[in-house]
Amino acid sequence: MISSIVLIFSGLILSLLLFYYFPTLKNDSGVKCSLKISVIIPARNEEINLPLILQDLKNQNFPIYEIICVDDESVDDTAKIAQSFGVKLIKITDKPADWTGKSWACQKGANSATGELLLFLDADVRLGPDAISSLIKTYEENKCVVSVAPYHMTNKFYEQFSLFFNLIQIPANATSTLIKFKNAGLYGPVILIHKETYLSVEGHNSAKNSIVDDLALGEKLTQKGHSFKLFLGASDISFRMYSGGFSDLLHGWTKNYATGALKTQPLLFLFIFVWVASCISTIILPIQAIITNNWLYLFIFIFAYAFWVLEINRISRKIGHFKPYTPFCFPLYMAVFLYVFLISFIKKFFHLNVIWKDRKIKLEK
Repeated sequence: MISSIVLIFSGLILSLLLFYYFPTLKNDSGVKCSLKISVIIPARNEEINLPLILQDLKNQNFPIYEIICVDDESVDDTAKIAQSFGVKLIKITDKPADWTGKSWACQKGANSATGELLLFLDADVRLGPDAISSLIKTYEENKCVVSVAPYHMTNKFYEQFSLFFNLIQIPANATSTLIKFKNAGLYGPVILIHKETYLSVEGHNSAKNSIVDDLALGEKLTQKGHSFKLFLGASDISFRMYSGGFSDLLHGWTKNYATGALKTQPLLFLFIFVWVASCISTIILPIQAIITNNWLYLFIFIFAYAFWVLEINRISRKIGHFKPYTPFCFPLYMAVFLYVFLISFIKKFFHLNVIWKDRKIKLEK
């Protein structure tokens, strides 16, 4: 029991180290930049999300040179909506069999772009009026690739199950850690990159076989000596993930998580493992205390549970808009996280298929 108490409170201490810093973009509506920006939106069956992001782009305080929507073999009205907004539309009909996920759509959009800066946006991203200017300001200050993990907006009960997936991916990519680790890669929903830099790493061609193209692209940038900076979306850049239902959520996170875990640096992975184990111990050990009639330990574990609720509330508010009850129910969400992680690991180990956007995708080894 003593070792379990040490584990629980070690996890709480590690939480302060893993979730120490929450970098966000600086609001700046008056930034000036001589470079032209091309926005590229890969879209597959996005008739619901696409009009929202296109309207957001029209409302920006920074002039956008061109907007390119790449229709990735959609079977809904994605193409018609893009045309109704007057943006440049590219319809994919020749996707090679060896290209995975959205990489081919991103590459086709980049090939067609004529601006010096390329901004890749997922269709489910939402932008405040100053979002583009803030991205440009950050790029001008750092002169490197800028990528953002959008603030996660959740509406329904099942969407709360993204809690631990959202939380863990931030320190796993060394975005929020007190100790500086090497970043595993980019955040796919928002990537701002100079076209010359993009071409120097062979664009999305370097990530064509990877189901997590953002991590693969980040690795290639590092190999070629290009730096990048990662940020959290806060109020300016958000998204609503997996609005298609609980099955959509499970498929989406299963697609990403085992591959992403293997990209995390060993020491950082160990820290996160202890953090997760601490959460699990807080859930399991009170039950053991009741069974053994050890009421002192039960009181200690209830005390620890309260601390975890406060800590999860602290960090979740920085990463997404979750329901007020969500931190109190964290054991339920942790159980689903562990289940999905296990399934994802099994699928990757045995090189099995996952389903995403109505496509079967085989996980790379």
